Amino acid sequence: MPSSVTPPPLLPFRRRGNRRRRRGRLTLAGRLVLGGAILAVPVALFAARAVWQDDSSLEPSTALPPVSAPPPREPLIAEPRLSPPVTRIRFEGARAHAAEIDPSAVPRLVEWIDDAGQVVPVPGSEQMRAAGAIRVEYSLDEALTDRIFEILRRGRVARGHAIVLDPRSGRLLAYVSTDPREFPAERAYPSASIVKVLTAAAMLEEEDRGTDIDCVYRGNKYRLHYRRLERPKQGRRATLEEALASSNNQCFSQWALHVLGEDRIRETLDRFGWLSSPAPGHEAGMLAPVESKLDLGRLGSGLDGIRVTPLHVASLATILTDGVAVEPWWIDRMLDASDQSLPLPARAEPRRVLSRAHADALRKMMVATTTRGTARGAFRSRGGRLTLPSIRVAGKTGNLTGFDPPGRYEWFLALAPAEAPTIAVVVLQLQSNLWWSRSTELAADILKTVFCESRRCDERYAERFTGDLTEGTRPMLISELSTEERSISR
Repeated sequence: MPSSVTPPPLLPFRRRGNRRRRRGRLTLAGRLVLGGAILAVPVALFAARAVWQDDSSLEPSTALPPVSAPPPREPLIAEPRLSPPVTRIRFEGARAHAAEIDPSAVPRLVEWIDDAGQVVPVPGSEQMRAAGAIRVEYSLDEALTDRIFEILRRGRVARGHAIVLDPRSGRLLAYVSTDPREFPAERAYPSASIVKVLTAAAMLEEEDRGTDIDCVYRGNKYRLHYRRLERPKQGRRATLEEALASSNNQCFSQWALHVLGEDRIRETLDRFGWLSSPAPGHEAGMLAPVESKLDLGRLGSGLDGIRVTPLHVASLATILTDGVAVEPWWIDRMLDASDQSLPLPARAEPRRVLSRAHADALRKMMVATTTRGTARGAFRSRGGRLTLPSIRVAGKTGNLTGFDPPGRYEWFLALAPAEAPTIAVVVLQLQSNLWWSRSTELAADILKTVFCESRRCDERYAERFTGDLTEGTRPMLISELSTEERSISR
């Protein structure tokens, strides 16, 4: 007998094409959870970028000591009058003082400094006489410095330094520091792979075969342990140029161990000025003791052993320009309260370190770093086009995890134009486990500021900042001073 129970009516539904529109919907909370899960994917991918995959990395399973602890620190040389306005606060004050003197003048930075080495906040003739203050006019360009502060701010650089200089004269055009208290620019830090430039210079002098120098390596070119110190019978081959462009740790450790030796590397570091102070008020370079073959290999490749200041790397830029070491400087004029000129701080005489031919060869090899090496991505757009199409840039990267203070030290040195450099850029930042910008990217933005205007790039645009160096703004050399003047200025 058929059931008398009436079946429930079918629930209505709307049709969209051939598909039913279901009643189940996510609540607002559910939508938020789902959206968070979707957003977590790119965040996780971005965080993976922050894993410290250094170009100077070690084999994870290798039981090696960490980066050598530096020797006990000596106090910095007390030369407050020679300290440039690297902080944002001092920069704004120096800019305001320059505007009070002559708003229409070339944008330079000016400070009044008293006998105690303190900046006089409110300039004036009476205040200056009472305090015995002097007026210091810096070579630092106000507009360029302001732009670099903005580049570092956009790059979220918490602890970093940026230097721009004319490598022909050693004249600093910008000198910026974001955290001078915890990460002062006057201190020496691990040089990382920047030291490979010095090792390459020693190889050019030793072998005298130009870029025909090569090596054979196996496995990961960045990982180094005892088994990778010897040249294998079979493996991949890399020339000196290719090894420098890709920052090949195995090749440079082999050359340091089997070709150069400890004495030659130490002599090269000393000749380049990396074992002395680059300028008054800055630490001398620090060389760790070499106690094993691995220590020597790590020293030659930049994995450990040498600590330098950003000014050491800036001085290296002058050597790479013409083979002559020029001491960096940043003071154009000093005047007393009566506007009488005072002698400028003395600096060491320029000295030849490399032959011009070897300096040219090194710059040519360093171009490969920005075109097909470790800095390639920073000088190309997302579409693969060169961001500075008419200007070749010579560069060298350096990445290393250190412990004083702890973090990932990331260097970049750039010279442009590579054929005859007029601008050098040094960037060093100390990154944490989450970082936002590479030093290569920051340096590329700085170079675009110097060489580009209205989306057009030309090497002649750099003359806006370099200008003409007159005799009146040239620092005195030590040899040009009398014995009495030397004792006063130094």
